[in-house]
Amino acid sequence: MTSPSLAPLPAQVGALPEGGGWLYHLLVKVGVSPETASTITDLIVRPLGILLVLLVALLAAHLGSKAIRRVLGRVADQTANRSGSARAGARVNTMTGLVANVWRFFVFVVAAAIVLGMLGINLTPLLASATIIGATLGFGAQQIVRDYFSGVLMTMEDQFNVGDSLTVGGLTGVVEEVTMRVTRFRGVDGTIYTIPNGDIRLNGNLSRGWARAVVDLALPGRAASDLEGVRETVSEAARRVATSPEFSGHATEPPSLVRILSTDATTMTVRVMLHTVPSQRDALSTALREEVVVALSRDGKWPAEVAS
Repeated sequence: MTSPSLAPLPAQVGALPEGGGWLYHLLVKVGVSPETASTITDLIVRPLGILLVLLVALLAAHLGSKAIRRVLGRVADQTANRSGSARAGARVNTMTGLVANVWRFFVFVVAAAIVLGMLGINLTPLLASATIIGATLGFGAQQIVRDYFSGVLMTMEDQFNVGDSLTVGGLTGVVEEVTMRVTRFRGVDGTIYTIPNGDIRLNGNLSRGWARAVVDLALPGRAASDLEGVRETVSEAARRVATSPEFSGHATEPPSLVRILSTDATTMTVRVMLHTVPSQRDALSTALREEVVVALSRDGKWPAEVAS
């Protein structure tokens, strides 16, 4: 007696193939063949998903750019008001546009990667290679990245412009060129210095706002016996310089009273100051020094010399 052969068990009623998404399962449940359900899914769900990703990317790019322009626009207004230069605000607005463009580029790159993944393109090898290359370049070029980032911040903050007198690391000169990576300025002796923006940690701008012409003079110690006479002579000489035709429009305040800086057994050092604009500081200092020395030495009573 032969045993009956075992027939394969029928598939469980209602069992669905694995995967395919919610629409695929819904179509199969209502009686659509798996092949047709897969085709419909590919023709409807995937394009809708891609369209949704693109719409979200456009919305994120627009809203992000708008937020960047609003925030950095406030910085531009503050910078222009602080420096009193319309050019400063224009430069910050240019940088604002650049940052907004970088944001849009980043959003669209991410959206493109998502869309390629939805189309079934395996991005793992490409992303792994890009990560390794990016890490290598980032490690090797971190100084350059710092220079560019510092250049962006200096431009946005309007720390200095071409034509400003600048002091950096003990070097003083006039700025001739400012790029995103380096700053070039010409020293007093004509030497051109090129400094990466990332290395400018502390700078002094000698061309903004107001300045003081300061002159220190060394007088004989016996001048202390006639301090009021010294004050009167020096103050009168400073007033003559401030009201002279050459400097009457640049000496913005009356001369400061003479102050005694130091005294010893043989000398007394005094200081006189004039409030002025930055562009006239050196010329006014020279004229003030000459006039005060001549006034003190006129009668040979208080021969003065410039203090070291």
